Amino acid sequence: MPTDDPRLEQALHDAAPSVDHVGVVARVADRRVRRRRNRRLTAAASTLAVLLVVGAVTVVLTRDNGSSPHIATPGSELRARVVTGGGAIDGDTGEVVTPQRVVLDQDAHLLRAPLLAGATTVSVASYDDGADDAVPSRVVRIKGSHVVDIKDFKAHIRSIAEGEGARWVLTQNPGVSPGARVPDTFLKRIPATGAPTSEMLPLNSDPVGPIAAVGGAVWVPVRDGVLQFDTNGELVRHIPLPDEDERWVAQVGKLAYVTSGGVLRSLDASGGTSSMIEFGPEILGLASAGFDGRVLLTSDRGGTEQASVARAGNADPVQVTATLPKGFEATGLAASTNRMWATGTVDGAPAIVLLGDNGVRATVVLENATDGAALAWTGPHTVTAVSGDALYEIEAP
Repeated sequence: MPTDDPRLEQALHDAAPSVDHVGVVARVADRRVRRRRNRRLTAAASTLAVLLVVGAVTVVLTRDNGSSPHIATPGSELRARVVTGGGAIDGDTGEVVTPQRVVLDQDAHLLRAPLLAGATTVSVASYDDGADDAVPSRVVRIKGSHVVDIKDFKAHIRSIAEGEGARWVLTQNPGVSPGARVPDTFLKRIPATGAPTSEMLPLNSDPVGPIAAVGGAVWVPVRDGVLQFDTNGELVRHIPLPDEDERWVAQVGKLAYVTSGGVLRSLDASGGTSSMIEFGPEILGLASAGFDGRVLLTSDRGGTEQASVARAGNADPVQVTATLPKGFEATGLAASTNRMWATGTVDGAPAIVLLGDNGVRATVVLENATDGAALAWTGPHTVTAVSGDALYEIEAP
């Protein structure tokens, strides 16, 4: 029987669906374009989701003092390590505590170093966002969580002091004026009442240490000596000394003294002759709680690690009162009216060592802090810290 029956072929042809072949190529191309676009949108959405997740767990902290920003990654929240006594401070030694942020009763803007522990309050520098080396700047005085007052200034705040009937602030312009080698610097006097006054330091004065209001005058350590101002904030004289990159002034007994290498030189506000106390090692810091002065001395190897603290009034023999913990890189001394501490770092993190009459009482290491963080011992068991533009308190045993 034949298999090519024309009637069967005709029946199959009549049953087949009708297909419109017009524009087939265009429709296929259009579908390809849509598929490529959908793939790109899906990829973009996935990338955005990853960025949102990273953004949720990554905080970019504001720069301090013109430095590069630090990135706080997951697990890098601010914390403090508290070590009692003068033992080892390396590794995970001590108790880890969470600094408690101080919620102030008014906007103090962005808080940054320096931080001063005064007799009854703390004073700290303040800036607007992105203006850490430019206008406007402020000094905020705080007691507990209460903002006592805010004083507005211009330029970068280098140092804050309290004494001789007023508060004092050293400010420095961000740029160099025509004909000058270093930026202009100003001493501000903040009286108990009334507006602050300002006195410009001599041209090309280069501050290299914190200002001090002691011994009947206000002293500004500069590279080539020390500047004396009277208690009204007016320049009295420049006392020349050998150049130093760092210099400190504090009261020892009845007189103010200034560091110069391994020597303490007395500063008589009346302009009298000066005496010297010669220490063998280089002096890394000078501070006084009351009239009881201490010097920070380099270690036996000449470095800043394992530095020692000695009484400032006598160098023959040197009376060492404390040896700083191993691993603590000392940068200076500071004091309030009734306690003294050494400042420095531990593995690059800012740290503070509370000093007793004989030895180290405690060390606090502020981990994951921003650049330019500051620490001050403000109570028997309290360290106040500035980091990330905010104020914190750390409880120590």
